[in-house]
Amino acid sequence: MASKPGPALMMVSLVCLLALAACSNVETPDLKADVLNEKLIPADWKPVSLRVGVAPMRAAMELDERRYNVENTKRWVLTPDEVRMNGPDGLNARLMAVLKEYRMFEHVALLEGATPTTSREEMQRMALRQGLDVVLMPTVKRQDVGYVDSNGAYGWNMFVWWMVSPIFSWFIADEDFDANLHIDLRMYPTSSDDEIAATRLQPRETVVRSLDDFDHGFNLFSIFSTPGYMDEDNWQKVGSLLLPIAENEAKKSMIRYITTDLARRAEGEDFRSAVRRRVALVIGVDGGGVPPIPLTRYAAADAEGIAAQFMDAENNRVPDVAVRTLLGQRATRRTVEAAAEELSTLARGNDDLFVVFCGVGTLDDMQRPALILAQGAGSRVETIALEALLEKLTVNNPRTVTLVLDCSFTSPGDRRCATPAAQVEKLLASAPGKSLLLPIQQKLSLAGIACVILAASDAVPANPHGMKALEIEDLNHGLFSAYAMEALSGRADANGDRIVSFAEFQKYVAARVTRISELEGETQSGYFIAPPERSEYGLPSGRR
Repeated sequence: MASKPGPALMMVSLVCLLALAACSNVETPDLKADVLNEKLIPADWKPVSLRVGVAPMRAAMELDERRYNVENTKRWVLTPDEVRMNGPDGLNARLMAVLKEYRMFEHVALLEGATPTTSREEMQRMALRQGLDVVLMPTVKRQDVGYVDSNGAYGWNMFVWWMVSPIFSWFIADEDFDANLHIDLRMYPTSSDDEIAATRLQPRETVVRSLDDFDHGFNLFSIFSTPGYMDEDNWQKVGSLLLPIAENEAKKSMIRYITTDLARRAEGEDFRSAVRRRVALVIGVDGGGVPPIPLTRYAAADAEGIAAQFMDAENNRVPDVAVRTLLGQRATRRTVEAAAEELSTLARGNDDLFVVFCGVGTLDDMQRPALILAQGAGSRVETIALEALLEKLTVNNPRTVTLVLDCSFTSPGDRRCATPAAQVEKLLASAPGKSLLLPIQQKLSLAGIACVILAASDAVPANPHGMKALEIEDLNHGLFSAYAMEALSGRADANGDRIVSFAEFQKYVAARVTRISELEGETQSGYFIAPPERSEYGLPSGRR
């Protein structure tokens, strides 16, 4: 005859049953499994070619917490604090981890030095200093949980309450709760103030799960009073169960958006144009008049004026943090090379690079165009070959290099040329009628870089003196620079589209330089060259 279980065994069985019943019926989200099962990552996926800086997360809640964060309501807004948003294991860090793990972008990094109160404009400057293309700004718009209604298990729960035990009824999931986590993602380029992409990360359908009384906090008569008795602790407990599911859905929403909509848009020219950076190295050095360097008066002012025009342009502006301006004694070979190395990290495949030199030109020992740099008292002449400078600047193969040169390389006796007549005569015998700037253009072209040249002189060895780069006292500028700045201010915009193209610049500047040089009894018409696909290339122009 079988023995009846003793009181101790019955108590152990009851405890085990209660412990088993106390286990929540809410699932633990598994992003990796969802990504695999839902095939969120295309088989041929390649990261979007963007270097992304993620801004600190902010909260701008759509539900008024003063109205909703009160007891005895059916919804509770769980406004995230700074630690939950931007702490080491905060929501922003978890989103960053997803971006990196699934290789959403070429490069992802937090913005160095940024805080939630940093302005968007300053964040864009920070990102540019880090060599990033865009700023991704996340904002929490909703983070709340709410009571939906009793579900079909309510009748069963009442039966258990009355006929079996009120204790067992605590573990019947007969109330539905929802969770909402919505995050706005907005993307801004480092090159302009325009928003280029935006989406809201949220579940395709509101997360709704059935909870039992134990899931939202013990209360003896909760079956009759849900959720009226619930205080902040109860709602926090509901949130701790349901918000991870909503967060998992938001992460999946982010992956879907990047691998579909954003990836397609990033391939289009409109998007590439929107994120295109413009980078400029501007050098202005006046000759001191100590042989063999002639005396000039306006070169540094010319360079400073062009740099200001670039930074103040209304269209195709060069951001101030992407400009390095070296004037006078600051433009040593060391500082020029250091600036070139800095800017090379910003001038990449989709970007446009401007190199401006106003000053005295010469030829190096290899008969290449070279720039006269700053001279200390009694020091030897410091130069840098234009080709060598471009090699440092273009290591990341920018889309376009535009050379703006107000100097002369092959007209001895010109204020802005230090090349000896004997050297020009020797060159004239070996390479008559060919511009010394042409090999630079060809070398860049072989590297896949379009080269645009806007120059005062054509750098063609010629008898008797070649084309000059005049300085005009009445203008207080070099002749070329004076009309270049006038053209870029918007006056060369012939068709009224508020953009000064290469073709418009050439027509405007060449006509005026030719006319004034003829009045001076000299020969100067400028040298303008661009590949056919850059004939309508827009220059930094207009005034903001």
